[in-house]
Parts: sequence; structure tokens; C-alpha cells
Amino acid sequence: MNKKSIKSFFEKNGTSLAIPLVMIIIGLFFIFFPGSAINLTVKVIGIVFVIIGAIMACTLLAAYSPLTLALAIMIILFGIICIAFPGFIASFIIKAIGIMVLINAAFRIHDAYMIKGRSDKFLQYIINDIITVILGIVLIAIPLDIAGAVVIVIGVLLLLLGITNIINVIRVYIDGRYVDDGTDVVWEE
Repeated sequence: MNKKSIKSFFEKNGTSLAIPLVMIIIGLFFIFFPGSAINLTVKVIGIVFVIIGAIMACTLLAAYSPLTLALAIMIILFGIICIAFPGFIASFIIKAIGIMVLINAAFRIHDAYMIKGRSDKFLQYIINDIITVILGIVLIAIPLDIAGAVVIVIGVLLLLLGITNIINVIRVYIDGRYVDDGTDVVWEE
């Protein structure tokens, strides 16, 4: 490594390598276990809701406002439901997204017909909106399969980003001239 030792590389770049390695690990987890990744994500969101609800319930504002206390209890209950039934919650959210996509596509088709005859891109708009309608129907019909595919794609992207970030750290180390000032990389001018 350009007369630089591997030990020196890890000493100078240990923190720069941590995030790309975590990205690679998460990417591999998403690729090989997409269903578990979805359930784990919903459970983590549930835990966050429980913590936020508990913090809200313990504040002075909740002591003086029954509405805040009721909201905190609802947030805690939603968090517990997310932890207990992650598959159901994930399926529900994906179906809700599918319904929103369908409604949006319907409005877009209406807008496209409003410009029919005024724009030469009418066919392009309609084709785009029909594809959007198909996506909405697919999200409603087979949501967890599509969600698994999306998680796999996200996993592949995380894996690629992690690998390219590690390659960039190595390239910067090999090509860079460092000044040891006790902080991070300082380029010598």
C-alpha cells in the first residue's frame, strides 16, 4: 500500500470502515432474509413507539393534560401491537401504500385526460399512469412478496454501497498524502 503498512491503514481508517462494514452486513441480511428484515424493522419501530410513548407519559405535560396522556397510551399500544404482530402490520402498511398509489394514479389519469388534445405527451402520461395503477394493484394483491423483493433490492444497494465505500477508503489511503495532526485525513497542499 504505497510503503504504508496494513496496521497504519486500520489505525487511520478504523472509523471510516465501520459504516461500510455495517452496510455490507445489513445488505447481506436483507438479501438472504427479506421476510425477517421486514419483521425486524416493524419490531424496531414498535420498540421506538413504546419508548416514545413511555417518555411522553412520564412528562409533566402528560400529568396536566389528559389528551397527552391518552396519546402516549395509544402510542405505547401501537408499539406493542407492532412488536406482537409485525407481519400483520407490515402487510397493512403495504396495502395502505397500494391504495394511496391507486388513488394517486386515478387523479393522474384524470389530469392526463384534461390535457388530451392540448399536449403531444398524452400517451406518455397515460402509459406512466397505467404502470402506476398496476403497481398499486400488485401492492394490494401480493404485498409481502413485493415487500420482500424491495427489501432484497435495498439489500443489494446497501451491499454495493458498502463495498464501494471500502474501496474508496482504500484508494484515498493509497493515493493520499497524510499529515498526522491527530484528527482525520488532512490533505497536504
